[in-house]
Amino acid sequence: MKEQNNKINNYSIVDDLANLVIYLAIAIIIGYLVNELTFSILIFLSIYIVYILYSQYIFERWIFNYQKNKSINYHQKHQYLVSNLNQSFEDLTETKLKFKILEKRFKELSASMPDAVVVVDNNFVTDWFNDAAIKMLSLKGIDIGRPILHLIRNPSFTKFINSSERPSNVTFTSPLKYDVTIQSFLVPYGENRYLLTFRDVSESDHLDKMRRDFVANVSHELKTPLTVIFGYLETISLSDQKNIDQGILDQMLKQAKRMDVMISDLLKLTKLQTTNIPEKNFSPINLKNLVNELLIACKHKSKINKNDIKVLTNDDLYIQGSYEEIYSAFLNLLLNAIMYSGSGVTIEISYFVSNEKEVIFSIKDYGVGIPSDSVDRLTERFYRVDKGRSREQGGTGLGLSIVKHIMNRHEGTLKIKSSISEGSQFSCVFPKSSLAMKSAKSSSNI
Repeated sequence: MKEQNNKINNYSIVDDLANLVIYLAIAIIIGYLVNELTFSILIFLSIYIVYILYSQYIFERWIFNYQKNKSINYHQKHQYLVSNLNQSFEDLTETKLKFKILEKRFKELSASMPDAVVVVDNNFVTDWFNDAAIKMLSLKGIDIGRPILHLIRNPSFTKFINSSERPSNVTFTSPLKYDVTIQSFLVPYGENRYLLTFRDVSESDHLDKMRRDFVANVSHELKTPLTVIFGYLETISLSDQKNIDQGILDQMLKQAKRMDVMISDLLKLTKLQTTNIPEKNFSPINLKNLVNELLIACKHKSKINKNDIKVLTNDDLYIQGSYEEIYSAFLNLLLNAIMYSGSGVTIEISYFVSNEKEVIFSIKDYGVGIPSDSVDRLTERFYRVDKGRSREQGGTGLGLSIVKHIMNRHEGTLKIKSSISEGSQFSCVFPKSSLAMKSAKSSSNI
């Protein structure tokens, strides 16, 4: 069989030409013998052309009727073509079979999932959904072939689907029950298709809200007595009582101040997590002026720590956002660089528009750096790389978490790069929609 296939594969146009020459020579000899050379050649060519046309006809008929007639054996050349076509058809059939098996398994697995699963094409037209989607989203069989945005009508979900800079997921209120919260993810599936998953996160969302409320309430309750204690401590420290150990009193004041800052940060973080930014708080912010204000606010600490702060950008660049929150985020980053990069370390501040039209604000230091296994955890609440040093510096472990939530509220991201002994870089990346023009109401003049 192998030798036969090799014989077939070795068949080429050279063989056709050789046969043509042989048959033409025979025709010439016959024509010469019967003294009708021209007539003989014409007869030969006519027969050869008819043969070629007939072969082509047979071959085309076989192609169009492949399922009815899967073999053809009248000519070596066509056997070669047929052999390759047969193999291609068989490979294609096998691939289709494998795909159908995989698709069947996927649908069987999806059918048993508690999460709703919807398959859509690249135009977000519904192609298939599981039983959970019927219950959670009230989809019906007639909905296949309809746009998903016609089936799930929610502003947040619509914005999620239509966004060119789509986030990884979106959370929205169920269109069927106002007290049900749904989280949706979109991932590529197959060729020119997407997989939409929907999960009921009402319970976890409720528990998270209870946790946030608890933290906020406890923080509020602690604020008042702490203020009273702090006031008495300051009064005692200013008195002339000589029987009080001043060292102990200073430690009490230091820890009271630290607790006060921590409670304030907890309240700030809770507010960021539970409220939306009022539109009236959005205004164009001049980053050049904002940086100058940051330098003034950190002048004392940077002088004590002997940091050389360089501003690499001097452009009038405006972004749209909440001045109070953006200032708080940038201040946290600059204070972190001053407190934790090391004494005498150079710190660079820059801001610019990237090739993707994103606005990037960056603070880079050339200090001690951060271990790679800690970088991804820096935005966790109360996480500290060096707990002892953080307490010494008065850190709460909430600063970067606050920055992260502020960036989320501005549809931006916080990116962190760091290497041991080489330094760290913290970048706030704002979407291109944040670019703003100078306005008379600009918060940069505050």
